[in-house]
Amino acid sequence: MSGKKGVFICPSCQAVVKSDKPLHEGVICGECLHEFGNNSGSSEGKTQIPGGNWERGAGGVTRNLTGKKPAPILPVGVIDSPKMAVKTLEQARNEALGSSNDDETIMSDGSRRVRRRKKREKAEKNKGLMLFLGAWLCVVVAVLVIFTTGKFGTSKASKAPEEPNGLNSMDQQIVKASRVKIEGEFQGFMKLPESNGQTQFIDRSADLSLAFSDYYRENPFPRALGKLTQTGVNVLRLPEDELAVESIWKDSEGHRWGTLHILDKTTKSWKLDWENFAPYSTELWSKFYNQLGSKEGTFRLLVRKRRTADDKKKISVSFYRAPHVKESEGEFKRTESPEIDLPASSDLAKEFMQLWNDHQEEIGPMGSILGRALDPDPQTYMRITVRLGWEAKKGDESHLVLKEIIGAGWFGERIIKLRQNAKDASAEELLEGLSESLGDE
Repeated sequence: MSGKKGVFICPSCQAVVKSDKPLHEGVICGECLHEFGNNSGSSEGKTQIPGGNWERGAGGVTRNLTGKKPAPILPVGVIDSPKMAVKTLEQARNEALGSSNDDETIMSDGSRRVRRRKKREKAEKNKGLMLFLGAWLCVVVAVLVIFTTGKFGTSKASKAPEEPNGLNSMDQQIVKASRVKIEGEFQGFMKLPESNGQTQFIDRSADLSLAFSDYYRENPFPRALGKLTQTGVNVLRLPEDELAVESIWKDSEGHRWGTLHILDKTTKSWKLDWENFAPYSTELWSKFYNQLGSKEGTFRLLVRKRRTADDKKKISVSFYRAPHVKESEGEFKRTESPEIDLPASSDLAKEFMQLWNDHQEEIGPMGSILGRALDPDPQTYMRITVRLGWEAKKGDESHLVLKEIIGAGWFGERIIKLRQNAKDASAEELLEGLSESLGDE
């Protein structure tokens, strides 16, 4: 202990003792009269004996060995920091997990203050209950959805194409029986070079081989990138008991194609309606509408009905080439034909409005889904096959004329003829019925 004068702490009662003497000369506490710091062994120094007894000399001090060891003598200003209790591994783990029920704070004097956390404990219990109930609710909802949609046990990784809701059980059987064959036919068609056997996969190959070669001489063939996957399917029941299956395909880059395969009853194979797929026109549209090619031709196009002041007097239409599979969105709009006006009372106007109204009501031609599934903005544009021509006006000026509406959609020649035969048969039956009714009268 330092021998300088100053202020000291009594080792007996912890009182603050001021002294003008150095510590080695002995200091007496004013509170408990305990003398400390005198190490000389002088007979004048007195040391208080625990229990109130006094004896002279250091040798006569009686110590209570069972008592608490006195604290060391420290000068004022030196603070013996409280020692932190060492926590067990279990206590540390409980605190990290928030399992402790109380918050414990150590004060500056070494005492501990404990704050109870009953409310928080109650909140934690409520939180656990809410999580449990929420998990069960999710399970119940998921089970209801599964049984409602009828998809219980269906693998999410299945790559089976989506089928329209209107596909009846018989059509579903047709799709299942034809899927592998149609996929093989179309995959083979898309992989072969244009000039090396592709026509073997198309319907009416003998009639269309020359048109096929000429078309792809002026138009790029739409090659698929990566694997082609069938994502949609539909069955068409054609006149004269003919059967066709529509498919929607997507490659790894997201480009989509629409196909129509017709069942060849002779060979029992499915052939691609290439005129619908291309879509094929007898004249390149860019040449025709700029009056650089033929004066007349058959075209598979998109049509838009223009707004007029009074549809009871006339209707106006504009035509556009078919969009390419990989073109930028809206690029086809730059190929708009001159506007064509049709008197509302004309047969062409009436025929067009019948097709247009069916299209607006989502009634596809012969039940087809391709136009509405693949074409941009189906409410504004409709697939149509028409015969157009340029006719001279007064002087040297020519104007575009709608000569014939072959039908809605881009069907090939085989289906066009089947449809026409069905119309003719219906007309004959109607006339026969009228004749019989008139004869009865």
